[in-house]
Order: sequence, then C-alpha cells, then structure tokens
Amino acid sequence: MNIPYVPEDLLEIGDYQVVSNENNILVVDNWYKNFEELHQVVTNIPVPRWKWKEGSRNFVDYYDCRPSLNINFPDNNKIGSFFNHIGDLVQNHLQEQEPFQFVGNLLDFNFYKNIKQGVPNTMQHHPHTDFKFNCVVYMDKVASGGTALYEKIDGLPNNEDENLLIDISKYEKTIIPAKPNRLVIFPGHIFHGGYIEDHDKYLEDWRINQVFFLSPPQNNT
Repeated sequence: MNIPYVPEDLLEIGDYQVVSNENNILVVDNWYKNFEELHQVVTNIPVPRWKWKEGSRNFVDYYDCRPSLNINFPDNNKIGSFFNHIGDLVQNHLQEQEPFQFVGNLLDFNFYKNIKQGVPNTMQHHPHTDFKFNCVVYMDKVASGGTALYEKIDGLPNNEDENLLIDISKYEKTIIPAKPNRLVIFPGHIFHGGYIEDHDKYLEDWRINQVFFLSPPQNNT
C-alpha cells in the first residue's frame, strides 16, 4: 500500500516521559509525536532478509529482516531537533559528556517473525554487543517481551547468521519490557538480544523495532 506522508513529521518528538533510569539504562515512553503515522509507513515497506549464510535457519524457522527508510528530509531543523533530544537524554540522564555521532541509518528497523510454532521462550535472540550506546524504539503493537540484558557471558561465539535463536536459560538476565513507542538507551558493551515472552504471538504479526547507535566521533586525521 502506498502511504503518503510528510518526511519531517515522522521524526517529530512527542511529549515523552522518562519512566526509568537505573544502572545506565534509560527507558522513555511516548517518544514519537506521530507514532501511528510512522507505524503505518513502516509496516508497509518491503522487508529484505538480514543475517544469513548457507545453511542458516533464517527463512526456514523464522524471518529475520532489516529494512531501511531512505528519506530525504528537506527541513533539517526537525532532524536537528531529533539529535538534540537524544543528546539531552544521554547527557542529562546517562551523565555522558563525551561527544558522539550517530552510526548507520537512523531509520533502520528490525523485523522478526516465527515460522515454526511452539518455540519455547528459553530460545531467544542471540546475545551480542554493539556500539557505545544502543537506542531501540519498540514499534509493534503485540509487545510480547522486550530486550534482554545479560549479566555475564564468556566465550559465546556470535553465530547469528547461522541461527538467531539460542537457548539462554543458563544466563542471568534483566528484561526491559517492550511497549509501543517506548525508547530505550543502554550501553552497547552489555550483552543483549531481543526477548520474546510468547513466540506464537509472532507467527502472524511481526516483532518490529527501530534501532540506531551512538559512537564516539571517528578521528580522521
């Protein structure tokens, strides 16, 4: 379906509320002003296959996809406002005063859906690490689960392109609950992964989140 929209409106920030800030993990609700419009646009874009290699379980047991919205924003003031809000949250709530830059595409989205029925909730998305700060906005209306942050993981090879799902029952974890239009920011060095409470709820519907990253500026000298 072709959805008409004003590009700048998609990233307009709402009257958000900081609902939790513990252990350098920030949870913010009502992030986007026009969340319903953004949700409608995002749920009508093609979703290309993401992590895969020969023999992968992707597109066999589940769909793991990552589309991007590549949009030209004529009004750079609203983009600047988005960056400023993120900067304020990081500096004022996470006490991070070092400069940072955005990594990758601001409008990248993770799409996940199960093909197999009856997957136990001990099977979760592979724990991994990323950049200095991870930023996730939960987009789907099902919101079964959230993001798992793991206490300590040693010697776990990253085989996400073979099988995104792994038995995490032996690992201590904290769950950040998903909620539509909720932004979470946390240090990327913490092992983390998507967490689904009831896998069968994502047999028909997609688990969707926006993901972007903050990293120290690259020294080009």
